[in-house]
Amino acid sequence: MRPRVFLEGSAPIPILDEYDFTSLRIGSVDNILSDDPIDRRFALWFGLDRRSATSLQQETIRNIGKRLHLVIGGQIVGVHPIEKAITNGVLPFVLSTVASEENAMMLYQELTLSLIHIKAELRDQKG
Repeated sequence: MRPRVFLEGSAPIPILDEYDFTSLRIGSVDNILSDDPIDRRFALWFGLDRRSATSLQQETIRNIGKRLHLVIGGQIVGVHPIEKAITNGVLPFVLSTVASEENAMMLYQELTLSLIHIKAELRDQKG
């Protein structure tokens, strides 16, 4: 599971990839499309390294009004509308295709494990 981030309407080149992420958290947010007060959507918050956070800040400044897509295995699984510059190095995505808590947790666990392996891969390459 190698997460990649693409800018809506741009060339099919990721602006962030699996090597840019340093941490991952999961949470839930109110589903604003539902009248049910306990209806929740799930979201992933990706932490970025310093270089990637700077790059993301520049991209979001230039592309306010567009959306970022979180793509895993060729499928868009999350969306982040760019409303302002992201300056804190944390990129949240509402999971667009994952409706159940069980599926959201399974995706989170698989991504967490994948990011651990990617970090180990980077350490091995550096020596």
